[in-house]
Amino acid sequence: MSFAELIARVRGEEGTSVNLGILHQDSSEPVEIAVMRAEIDVPSVYSEMIGEIAYIAIDQFSEDTDEEFSRILKGVIDNGADGIVLDLRNNLGGMLQTLLNVTSCFYSEGNILTVKENDETIKKYDANRQSVTTDLPLVVLVNGYSASASEALAGALQDHDRALIAGTTTYGKGSVNVMFELPSGGGLYLTTARWYTPDGNLIEGIGITPDFQTDLQGDELVQWAVDYLNDNIS
Repeated sequence: MSFAELIARVRGEEGTSVNLGILHQDSSEPVEIAVMRAEIDVPSVYSEMIGEIAYIAIDQFSEDTDEEFSRILKGVIDNGADGIVLDLRNNLGGMLQTLLNVTSCFYSEGNILTVKENDETIKKYDANRQSVTTDLPLVVLVNGYSASASEALAGALQDHDRALIAGTTTYGKGSVNVMFELPSGGGLYLTTARWYTPDGNLIEGIGITPDFQTDLQGDELVQWAVDYLNDNIS
């Protein structure tokens, strides 16, 4: 059963129950557990202090991510962090306005993203002043599953020399797609625009190339970033 199929079977009206068959480790027979359905709010931002360096991971750019990030960033500043490791690995993107708000926490003026439509129309999205901002030294972690909004954030910080980007080249998803319904009942996704970084670099099909390319993964890359910041903070 796929994850989508599982969700379709479990999802239901809030306040109703669903019976789940759970097979515990080392057990031969499943047990049935009744679970009450409710709205689940899954945080998209996680943080912890590693010595004097703040580690912040953003899983996606959802509707509330910018507010979550702002609260966490304020806590990081209040705790007297010396630098920030921002982890965007496996972040597949999300909402454009959330991306703009999060990026604006790191610089208050200048371009973040340029969108070029297929009719040659160009729209520039610039930083907008946020209530919580920081100029702390910054390392951003990316990988091949960093896509869309996470690539735009990494590219903007890279072009503005605001952060060191570390990891592997990102996915390369920087396009706007619109679905058109067909008379047959099917649909057609049409790419109508491309995303460009502040320096005019195309994201679609290319991705963001890290300043420091490495095969380090997981906690090893986090530790490298922490060590880098500790070694380069004056």
